[in-house]
Amino acid sequence: MRGGFAMPSDPLLVAIRITDAADTAHRAAGLVSASRLAGGVLSPEWRAHRIETAKARFTARSELHALTPTTREAAIALVRYYGDRVSHAHPTSTRGAARAAQRRLREVFARPGAYPLDCAVWASLPIPAD
Repeated sequence: MRGGFAMPSDPLLVAIRITDAADTAHRAAGLVSASRLAGGVLSPEWRAHRIETAKARFTARSELHALTPTTREAAIALVRYYGDRVSHAHPTSTRGAARAAQRRLREVFARPGAYPLDCAVWASLPIPAD
């Protein structure tokens, strides 16, 4: 390997960063939409922008869910990502967000080749247990 090149990142870690950025952009667009809607009707351009951020978020989340964590670092990062999603949920939706996060994580970690996730990582999350 040549000296100036870095090792490629784990694709799951890259996907988590992309998905987190898409989530943040969509949340920010939602806050702006709420402030603009208070003053009247949203413009067609703004609606188109909001739809594009929703599509980007959906695509990023779909690509993230298609990947399987094969290392401890990737497994912990994925659990933390879903924990952050629960913490950003609306207070009236926290329980539903927690159940959805648990379901996604169970699906991902049940795949062949997935890193066996230990209970200590689960316990450190803000996701309430069933």
